[in-house]
Amino acid sequence: MGILDLTSMGEPQVDVKREIIGQLERLQDEIPEYCYQCAKCTSGCEAHRLLELEPHRIIALLKRGLIDEMVNSDIIWTCMSCFKCWERCPQKIAPVEILFLLKNYAVALGKQIPGNYTAALQSVLSKGLIQDVKTISTRTGETKSRRDVGLPEITKPVDPVKFQALISKMAVEKI
Repeated sequence: MGILDLTSMGEPQVDVKREIIGQLERLQDEIPEYCYQCAKCTSGCEAHRLLELEPHRIIALLKRGLIDEMVNSDIIWTCMSCFKCWERCPQKIAPVEILFLLKNYAVALGKQIPGNYTAALQSVLSKGLIQDVKTISTRTGETKSRRDVGLPEITKPVDPVKFQALISKMAVEKI
């Protein structure tokens, strides 16, 4: 599955769908042995603070086999992919990887991707960044750049075509 499939919402891909279901079923068999719902993953989740994503509940829903319900929910698209859930888990379970699989499954089924997600993906492909570099305003109304506050300049891809090719290659690789 390539980036073009993600952005153009191409035809559902039966082989990819079967592979993703197989991966989800393997995870469903393995996770009950390890996850004991301590919710440490949720305590560090940036999306939980802003958008109510609860990674420990994603694990619980997967354990119950409620894959279709998760795929049909917009909550899977709120994950910021920060990997804090994996870092905080004492059992090293990665809800973020499950969310990647669920997103891939949604795409393979031909589900509509939320507009903001598609816009962010298009921005990364075209600019190399999710958004343009911004300046900030201080309490006194003064405008400051990254350099003004001691941060390094943000670099963008030198060769956008090569960058897009690398991103596409990553999208095709297995999770």
